[in-house]
Amino acid sequence: MSAVCVVALVLSLAVAALAHDDKSDTKPGEKVERSLAVGAEATVTLCVASGTLQVRGWEKNEIHVRSLDAAQIDFRRIDKVKDTSKPPNRVDVMVLNKGTGANPKFDCQAIADVEMEVPAAATVQVQTRDGDIIINGVAGAYAGSQNGDIQIERATKLVEAGSVGGSIILKNSSGRINLSSAGGGVEAINIRAADDEDTFEVGTVSGDIQLDRVSNSKVTLKTVNGNVTMSGPLAKSGSYGLTNMTGDIILAMPHDASFQLNAKVSDKQNILSDFTLKYLSDVTPPPPPVIIKPKTPEAKGKTRETKGKTPTPTPKTGPVIAPIVVERPLPISHVLRRVSAVCGSGDATISIASFGGTVRLKKI
Repeated sequence: MSAVCVVALVLSLAVAALAHDDKSDTKPGEKVERSLAVGAEATVTLCVASGTLQVRGWEKNEIHVRSLDAAQIDFRRIDKVKDTSKPPNRVDVMVLNKGTGANPKFDCQAIADVEMEVPAAATVQVQTRDGDIIINGVAGAYAGSQNGDIQIERATKLVEAGSVGGSIILKNSSGRINLSSAGGGVEAINIRAADDEDTFEVGTVSGDIQLDRVSNSKVTLKTVNGNVTMSGPLAKSGSYGLTNMTGDIILAMPHDASFQLNAKVSDKQNILSDFTLKYLSDVTPPPPPVIIKPKTPEAKGKTRETKGKTPTPTPKTGPVIAPIVVERPLPISHVLRRVSAVCGSGDATISIASFGGTVRLKKI
């Protein structure tokens, strides 16, 4: 199984005119603050090279940004409209370091902690190479950090978050979800779909995945070197796919859970179940066939001499059948069993591929 890829978050930094309908207070030695009126469902982007980014949704149709570390904050309108007097619907927030010379370039190079308020119905795209990201109370959130943790709460439409070296925590949110971490774990609590098409996907390389009360009807979880724990009711007609290489899989479900189980597990591991399962099949594939090879060409035609007997000459015409040698097959660490079973009426479908860990089905 290939390593889980971390979500690539690309922030749009198109060239456009600077917005001038903002309020500012940039006195030397004080906190830098700027505000800008925007559309209620605006998309707002913000990125820095290093620093903690905090974003909060509020009731105003306005962006408010502040920082103690930055020398300058500016806005760049990137939506294409005929009437520029209307509030923008796409805005880049640009942060400039102290000590930067003339003709600065706002290209995500600032080292600064930034706090920002946006309309509650807005979508934010935030990125930092070295720092944490905290987002609360927006419609959509795209977040990326190389070496920091990401925490998102109360998103209402979608969340896409990726961290290379940090963990991701998502709470009390809804919509389409995609979370990935290379070196940290992922935790999701109280997540639901905004509509029937909303999927929930999580991938890690070496981190654990922990879910509690995720009600999206299509859930996909993949990890290479981590444990997977999912707790809570199953969605009716839900589809759950869980894959890991070396960790355990633990599903904690209500006592009346109804599901069909399709599993591929190591023949050295058992499926431990608190539920009564009706097994439809439990098959361990046969071992690989024995390898049969003819002797090397140098050995062809040679016969072992027997004392007191004349070797039989090899015929000059017709087919020659060389002696055969039976070799042992290469050792195999494990063989996968294929298990199919039903609990109750089988409303939901759980598909599991576990190559080295234990599968446990628990009642809660």
